[in-house]
Amino acid sequence: MALMGYLAELRDGLALARALGRILVLPSMLCYCDRLWAGSDNILAAGCMYPGSEGAPFLPFKCPMDHVLSPAAWQRANLDFRDSSFLTRPQLQPALANSTVDVSLVPPVDSKLGQSLPATTPSTAMLPMHTTTDEAVRLLGSGAAGSATLLRIPHARGILCGLGSASEVAEFHRIARVLTTPAWCTRCHGGCQRLLARWFKPDELPGAGRGTTEWCMQPPRPPAFSFGKCVLNTVPSS
Repeated sequence: MALMGYLAELRDGLALARALGRILVLPSMLCYCDRLWAGSDNILAAGCMYPGSEGAPFLPFKCPMDHVLSPAAWQRANLDFRDSSFLTRPQLQPALANSTVDVSLVPPVDSKLGQSLPATTPSTAMLPMHTTTDEAVRLLGSGAAGSATLLRIPHARGILCGLGSASEVAEFHRIARVLTTPAWCTRCHGGCQRLLARWFKPDELPGAGRGTTEWCMQPPRPPAFSFGKCVLNTVPSS
């Protein structure tokens, strides 16, 4: 599911931003099914589009934040963030043009084998995959990267292996509750098994104990960090 991938990447993006003392700009996310605010409605019968809009197909579309995350939960956790459209504001372009560092993600580096990171330029930086927040701070927290207004990474799949301390892990566990999705339910007249079979495995249906004619999506949370262990975000927790 695309949604599970988005949540997993947000785990590493949020942890990385916090370690660097930066504000996370949410990535642009695609929705393949619209969200009705009344879960008793049958959006599947309308082709996953809001009833009445089927005449102008718009799937997939860029998700508003509240289709994937709970803005209220982020506010309660006092987490600062910016929407994905923030970087397109015309008034920001002069500052970003002269103070953006693109971070290239490279394979893990083993110094014991004499490996080292490639050379960088004032507008580029390198970050090895499967790294820790301590190493990320060492590489991106000073120099051109540290002073840049914007650090831009291509994705956040498999970036972080762990956090720098047990207290950092405990604090992130506290705020990681924001990486949950709002309730998304639908009626599926004619049977959920039949209508949802093209998207889900049989053991994932009908979901949420609502019987065979109503289904609620319950994506698992991203894997939790564990101090002293490498826990990548590429394998969702059960």
